[in-house]
Amino acid sequence: MKRPTYTLSSIVKKVFRSGERSLPREEICARLNETGLISLLDMDAEALLAKVLQMEQSPVRIGRTEAIVEVTYQPHQLFDLAYRFLRDTQSPKTLEQIVAELRRQTQFGWNQIMRMLQLERDLRFVQYQGDVRWFLADWTLANDQVYQFCRKNGIAQISVRSLTHFLELEAEVPQGSVFLSALDDRFRTDEETLHIIVREDITDSEEDDADAEPDGEQVEWELEKASAEAAPTTAQIEQQSVNQAPSEQSEVREEIAASPAKAPDEQQEAPPTRQHEQHEQLQFEEELPMNAVQTQSAYQEAKEMLRLALDRLQVRNQEMAQEVVAHFQKSNMQAIEVLMKEKHKNEQLALGIEQVLKANDQQ
Repeated sequence: MKRPTYTLSSIVKKVFRSGERSLPREEICARLNETGLISLLDMDAEALLAKVLQMEQSPVRIGRTEAIVEVTYQPHQLFDLAYRFLRDTQSPKTLEQIVAELRRQTQFGWNQIMRMLQLERDLRFVQYQGDVRWFLADWTLANDQVYQFCRKNGIAQISVRSLTHFLELEAEVPQGSVFLSALDDRFRTDEETLHIIVREDITDSEEDDADAEPDGEQVEWELEKASAEAAPTTAQIEQQSVNQAPSEQSEVREEIAASPAKAPDEQQEAPPTRQHEQHEQLQFEEELPMNAVQTQSAYQEAKEMLRLALDRLQVRNQEMAQEVVAHFQKSNMQAIEVLMKEKHKNEQLALGIEQVLKANDQQ
């Protein structure tokens, strides 16, 4: 099993909390065991700490006594500028990229920055094994979230070009998270495609999460609910049409029932009773098509209104696509998130309208 794993020095960095400059050795080992940071390593907490203490660029060192371990980082503006660079870009960077940015912002030369900027000592920076880039310690890993989302939604592959869009808008990976597919054997990149490898050794927690996922009936119910909310006008018009038809038919029947009362005067002119019955039948048949035309007109009007609503939603989606581009150029991610939520609602609404139109066509 291959998963993104912190380097040994980064694991020790993660143990220290904000503002802490030293800790008892026993406390460090206890935190290492509690957090599970060493669960994928073949060494215990004490051995890991001893190995990190022997490193040349170690983030910690022995304090006043062997029982105390203290950090070696000394504040400097270069470290703060490097931290802001990663925080503002929200993406990991190599040391060369960081140095190039700091050289642009300061008067220091390349060699000066390389000599002073020892990120191994700063608790705010961490690295993963197999990755030379630097990450912020407060960033979270999104691999599990992405894998669970793809597995539950039956996603087997993702285009590399649209990966950023997928992570932010579909998988809803929060800001301050990183996705490292190259360090995870559940993912494999092949040219322009990211493949999701469905493993057989699924953990119990994953099965519980899968059981908590809505089944097909619930999804179908949600679609029907969206359809009902999407076209309340159609339901009202259809109901009005259905109620209107029996009412008008009852009026026809009342006229037919009242016609025998007028028959004595007409019987002198009309020889047989059968001719009168044929007249009643003819009158009813002449009235019924008028009701059918009115009902058909109501249906057509409802369909036309739904099609207009569907066209309006499509136009709005095109407008939002242009707005997303404009906000992206301004790095306004909050506005983009609002637009994508609106887009999701519009798509559900459009799906409901299409289902109503399809159901009416089949009737």
